[in-house]
Amino acid sequence: MPPESSQLLVLVLRKIPIFKGLSPSQVKNILGLCTHKSYKKGSQVCRSNTPSHEMYILLSGELAVVASGGIRVATILPVTTVGEMGVITGQPRSATVEASKASNIFVVKKKSFDDMLSDDGDVRATVYKNIIDVLSEKLNNDNIRMRDHQLEKSEYESRLLGFERQLLQERLRFDTSVEMAAERGDMTKDEVVMQIDEQVGNLTPKILVVVDEADFCRLVTEALVGFTVVEAGNSHEALAIVAEKKLDLVITEILTPNIDGFALLENLRAKHPQLPVLAVSGNSDAEEVWIQDFNGYIDKPVRPAQLRDLVKEKVAQRKNEDNS
Repeated sequence: MPPESSQLLVLVLRKIPIFKGLSPSQVKNILGLCTHKSYKKGSQVCRSNTPSHEMYILLSGELAVVASGGIRVATILPVTTVGEMGVITGQPRSATVEASKASNIFVVKKKSFDDMLSDDGDVRATVYKNIIDVLSEKLNNDNIRMRDHQLEKSEYESRLLGFERQLLQERLRFDTSVEMAAERGDMTKDEVVMQIDEQVGNLTPKILVVVDEADFCRLVTEALVGFTVVEAGNSHEALAIVAEKKLDLVITEILTPNIDGFALLENLRAKHPQLPVLAVSGNSDAEEVWIQDFNGYIDKPVRPAQLRDLVKEKVAQRKNEDNS
């Protein structure tokens, strides 16, 4: 490594909280423990509940902390460390981390780091003090967030109580309307309710989700409140559902053992050219997706708000086209 690059990295690493207060020579020793690795977009850096044998220093790119179901819960930007607490405490990984963009990372092995701390008491004392400071700050921030959460919870419960009252009033109005319609017409109350349900169902946008992951399907269903979500576990099921139901949009995996999203898109374009189709994948190149004429691309790990906004946009766009 050229001397200029080495000096620049030392300056950068000294700004990382756990290395704060170390001398340039001490940071240079840590730099000597580092191995460079490049991660492609979608690659897994570390997995939850696995041993903490390494810590990472993100130099460029972007990482995502991912929960079960592919939900992104945090974004990590350069320059920062990842997994350092596990290396210090020996606890398993608390989360899965993936590269949400192509990233360059320094990897530090736990054994090498432990050996250096054992050999250099000054570095050990400084690093441990920094970790205590980091944890203290985190605890303080957590306490602040907890107080804010309690306030938000109280406000939410108050609004919820108001919504419950409104819901009760609307239910009473609905029941009264059904009884009046039944008394003045030739239908029973059950028949009136059935007809109302059918009419409401026709007004609710229907989204077909073609995936073979139960967690992802649950994520989509929870994100798309106000939509009717229909599930298909493979391309054959998807085509059968499209033939039977009037749909507003399709979300499909691109390539899995049971789903060929490109072939499904070709079939849908031939038979239902106006039906919007969104692709979802953690590995495919977005440029290839656009070339294949999908109406949009959902990158894993999925952000529920981003998914919801994209679906709303495409459904509204199609509705406007149908009305024009």
